[in-house]
Amino acid sequence: MKRRNGLRLMLSVMLLFLSVLPAGSVSAQKLQALGASDAEGMNADPLASAPWFNIEVDTPGDTGQHTSVAINQVTDTTYVSYYDYTNKTLRLAMNKGFGVGNCGPNNTWLCQTVDNTYGVGLYSSIAINPVSGEIGIAYYNATNGKLQFAHAEICPTCTWSIEIIEEPILFPTDKIGQYASLEYHSNGTPYIAYYFENTGNVDALKVASYVGSGGNCGYGSVANKWQCDAILTGEGVGQFASLALDGSGNRHIAFYDGVSGDLWYARSNTPANCGPGNTWLCIPVDSANDVGKYASLYVDYSNDFHIAYYDATADRLKYAVDVGSGGNCGVLGSAQCDAIDSMPPDLHPLGVSIAEDLADYPIIAYQSPGGSLKVARPLLALDLPGGSGNCGPEIPFSTWYCRTVDPGNLLVPYRHGDYVSIALHPSGLATIAYYGFITPTGGNLNVSNQQIQVSLPLILNNH
Repeated sequence: MKRRNGLRLMLSVMLLFLSVLPAGSVSAQKLQALGASDAEGMNADPLASAPWFNIEVDTPGDTGQHTSVAINQVTDTTYVSYYDYTNKTLRLAMNKGFGVGNCGPNNTWLCQTVDNTYGVGLYSSIAINPVSGEIGIAYYNATNGKLQFAHAEICPTCTWSIEIIEEPILFPTDKIGQYASLEYHSNGTPYIAYYFENTGNVDALKVASYVGSGGNCGYGSVANKWQCDAILTGEGVGQFASLALDGSGNRHIAFYDGVSGDLWYARSNTPANCGPGNTWLCIPVDSANDVGKYASLYVDYSNDFHIAYYDATADRLKYAVDVGSGGNCGVLGSAQCDAIDSMPPDLHPLGVSIAEDLADYPIIAYQSPGGSLKVARPLLALDLPGGSGNCGPEIPFSTWYCRTVDPGNLLVPYRHGDYVSIALHPSGLATIAYYGFITPTGGNLNVSNQQIQVSLPLILNNH
């Protein structure tokens, strides 16, 4: 039986939430999650079916764990942060063009060390500042249990500034900054959601934001320039945090309760029942079995959440979407939770990552039981007819299509897809960074890109 924190599940709080929750309307995107066969007014992304091409980017030693990918929407440059397990350092790779870099096929990528302090770079999360164009990376210092932030405005030279945001004070064995998730506000302010594993007290889901002055965290040159707030406390609360910001700047977080084994969701704004001064709303989304690990979140144009996550009891990829009412999960049916495809037993760090395509449909990258990297999309996103799906909810036919992007190998054992991270280019084509070619001795940083194939006409000369 699951242990639950009564303070977080008080019936009165749930009733308060329901009394002020707007009824809303179920969008076409949500209808497809419920198994609808038609969605008037929604169009497929014309590039959704573009083929995938896989490359190895950084191969020396054991490298490529804890990947995170971001794409500069102005320059269309791809950036990947990752952990070099061999040297225990934080690394960055960026695509630069034929012969310009020092890694990847034909040296088309530039790979460099961001922080060479021993034991840094786990749980890396990268984002691009929309105002300055700077690269920001939030990550965990495993040697000292610190949450750190690196940023650089001038690349490819990349002169990095390293900041300590929060570190253990009362208990040296505290672990602060695991499962870091970084996003920038449209005004350029960075926000980081993370897990505080507290030795002397209860654990917490926390959020750090840059305030410039008057904050309660940040050390050295950034002393008191960051504000760190606990959103929800409890043993195991805040693992696998995934942060997103909506168009109004409200923060949304999906996370896992490691004690109850439940998927939770938090957002800033009213109604509220948690966070500093009760300025956040925290609610359970899925509590069927042990669910919520590897949570990955985006927020759509209606400010509603979409979460991909792992069901550790059934070894399934699941997808939850906010539907307002009539769903099979959430607070009195406020969300719809569906199994999409099979995943491996949770014996090693698996990969799950979700993004929103240009037609407002979800695209999920994940790992298959055979150790292959796969992608799942609704049939509507691919403009495929009903009944042609091979995964996802079956009402009465499968309404999603799951395809293998980079197959693993059972004869010569290796797998792909640990630590996956997906992002979309301005064109709508997707890129996935992941830890690939994984064997007992380690693996490499891999990248899979969707590309448009262009065929030149065949010209025949008559003589």
